[in-house]
Amino acid sequence: MYERKDHFYKKAKKEGFASRAAYKILEIQKKFGIWKKGGLILDLGSAPGGWLQILSKEVGEKGLIVGVDRSPLKISPPLNVRFIQTDIHSPDIAFEQRFDCILSDLSPDLSGIRFRDTYLSFEIASRVFTLAKQFLKKNGNLVIKVFPGEEVDRLKSEMKKHFERFATFIPEATRKTSSEVYLVATGFKGAAHV
Repeated sequence: MYERKDHFYKKAKKEGFASRAAYKILEIQKKFGIWKKGGLILDLGSAPGGWLQILSKEVGEKGLIVGVDRSPLKISPPLNVRFIQTDIHSPDIAFEQRFDCILSDLSPDLSGIRFRDTYLSFEIASRVFTLAKQFLKKNGNLVIKVFPGEEVDRLKSEMKKHFERFATFIPEATRKTSSEVYLVATGFKGAAHV
């Protein structure tokens, strides 16, 4: 049974985070070390703002996070955060710089029809991967949330070609009822690599 107000939900409220997602990204960082102080990070699907709160502190004053989401934030962006309210599928989406790290906690609007939700999640993950190939620095790192399905194996194979290391990870803070996993790819080989 779905229990929204579990341990991580209550902990997030108590510690002033916008959502339980804050703990997921901290677990991913602890295991894989995907960003550094002073880093430049692109956070796709950043509303309501849980990851932005964490990332802002983690990269420090010399770092910068660019958050993108079609929904507005529920937090006031910290000084080292720039927020763009747009859809990642917009043909106009572009950035002036390349990022040390690209993160995506994006999820489709869930219909409850498993194969449909899984396919839409795959489409979003594929779009994030395309953006990463354009805007990730060489040796940069990528984290994408996705719902596992047949199509995801193709995406994993493609990602493995472009990165030195690849892993699938399920943070402890993930709801027990959720099928989501995170694809963690580190050491981007560069935009020209095939």
